[in-house]
Amino acid sequence: MRLFRALPLLTTSLLAVALQFSDSHSTVSHAAERPNVLWLITEDMGPELGCYGTEQVWTPVLDDLARRGVRYSRAFTVTPVCSTSRSGFCTGMYPITIGAHQHRTNADQKQMLPDGVRPVTHWLQDAGYFTANITSMNGKKFGTGKTDWNFKFPGKPFQGDKWEELKQRQPFYAQINFSQSHRGWGAPAKADPARVKLPPYYPDHPAARKDWAEYLDEITEVDGLIGRVLKQLEADGMAENTIIFMFGDHGRAHMRGKQWCYDSGLRIPMILYIPPTLAQPAGYEPGTVNENLTASIDITATTLALAGLKKPEK
Repeated sequence: MRLFRALPLLTTSLLAVALQFSDSHSTVSHAAERPNVLWLITEDMGPELGCYGTEQVWTPVLDDLARRGVRYSRAFTVTPVCSTSRSGFCTGMYPITIGAHQHRTNADQKQMLPDGVRPVTHWLQDAGYFTANITSMNGKKFGTGKTDWNFKFPGKPFQGDKWEELKQRQPFYAQINFSQSHRGWGAPAKADPARVKLPPYYPDHPAARKDWAEYLDEITEVDGLIGRVLKQLEADGMAENTIIFMFGDHGRAHMRGKQWCYDSGLRIPMILYIPPTLAQPAGYEPGTVNENLTASIDITATTLALAGLKKPEK
């Protein structure tokens, strides 16, 4: 089975950019010459950011990242729930093609990944990358470390979990998972329930307004945490050599959202930022909005290509 089975059929610019870049930089042979890659993954969060036009949410950090990078206006996951979606974007495969389409399959029922299919971290490790799933920063808990994959595989997907390891272990691939936008909300109240704009299919009721306002407050909270990451990246002298992908694992956790195959359950925010100090692949235009249809599983192949890896033979 091919790792990126749908690769020849994909026409999204996210992959087109990466494939052009990979073809023109296939001579890269030393890991030290390659960029770092950071995935910022939010839970249960649709594209309700300021840069997507949402009112009563304050996301200055992500709005600025979108202004400096590329914002994808039609980005979707391939399934509307976390374990299956994450199984997809960590391998670059549709979950149903690797037996990972049942949400949180019991451990004894999980299947081994098919021959030739591996987590993205394994490909990067082979190329000399240090891989980390961050759960602490500056000695304090930071990030959930969530994977939630519905399959078995040999080996370890990550080599570390502390932010401080990254500076000494470049190039690195790291991911940070943010759970604040998952239900169980408790962020400081900032959005005004009376002023929020509800989706048209929700009842205009005080309870619905309050719930929506609390959801927006959690997104504001996530934005602040991502701001801390970007500041630390700068302080550690790694900002100029780190490519950033920000995206959600699936859509929002509301009616017609999570676990439902409606746009509101599948549509996600997605931002790609490549520092101007790095080579800019053809088709990547900072400060633009890309309206092409894009899927979260495209991020896998794009990451490998931007890291200078060739398309796997299998």
